[in-house]
Amino acid sequence: MIIIKTTSDSHKAMKDITNALLNNRYAACVNIIPRMRSKYVLEGRIVESREVMLLIKTSQAFEEKVYKTIKELHNYKTPEISTIETKNVDKDYAEWLERSLQ
Repeated sequence: MIIIKTTSDSHKAMKDITNALLNNRYAACVNIIPRMRSKYVLEGRIVESREVMLLIKTSQAFEEKVYKTIKELHNYKTPEISTIETKNVDKDYAEWLERSLQ
C-alpha cells in the first residue's frame, strides 16, 4: 500500500479527483481533510491560503494512473503530488485494499 498526497484550494477539484479515482478503482479509499492552512512561497512572496488535502490509499500498480488523474483534474498549474510509502500495514486492511482495487 502507498498513500498519495495532494492539496488544493478548490473543494470542487478535490471532489472531482476523489470521485474519478474511486470510480475507476485507482484508489480504495480517499481521506479528505478540509480547511487546512498552507503557507508557501509563490512568485517571491509568502502566501497563506486554506486548502483541502487528499490522502489517497492505493497500490504501487496504480501510482502512475493516480498521478495522471490528479494532473488532469487539478486546478493548480503545478500541483503537489507526493507518494508516501508505508512500512507496515495491517494484513486485513491490506487485503481489503487489494480487493477494492480489482
